Amino acid sequence: MIGLGIFAVMYYAIIAMSTRDILWILPQFQEVPVEIIVHCYGEDIEVKPGAPAFEALTNAVNTSLSGSKRWDQTTLSDTTYQEYRTSPSVMVLELHYDPPARVHSQYRFMKSINWLVIPLDGRHAANNAIFGLQNGNIGPGAYYVKSTEPIITALQDQGVCSKP
Repeated sequence: MIGLGIFAVMYYAIIAMSTRDILWILPQFQEVPVEIIVHCYGEDIEVKPGAPAFEALTNAVNTSLSGSKRWDQTTLSDTTYQEYRTSPSVMVLELHYDPPARVHSQYRFMKSINWLVIPLDGRHAANNAIFGLQNGNIGPGAYYVKSTEPIITALQDQGVCSKP
């Protein structure tokens, strides 16, 4: 029993050192962005702090990013990012954090992100990918969450953006 306890402490400590995150074991995401932009099929919609939709979207993103998530080396290219921002055939949510946000997980990625980029319709959306930007630079890989459906539902319920 003592051996199991020592193993558990060592396992926790190794991951904490590797990720530089002592709270890696708490997979909750409870950050509040300072800005939300919805790229809604070619139209940019800014959701301002204090608006009911702002709180609903923040809660939906926090719900989607909380809990288990899987990191994958799929990285957002500059071309795809520009497509997300301009294409009339995609729906993408961008959230700006200042100070930078930290995604707690057993992976060392997204530990200090300024922007989350969440494709909801279009490339990478079917896989529930969430990308991070650090100081304007696209971070390596993406987190894959169980579902981005809470975000899509919040967008539709708040009348911000719906699939055409």
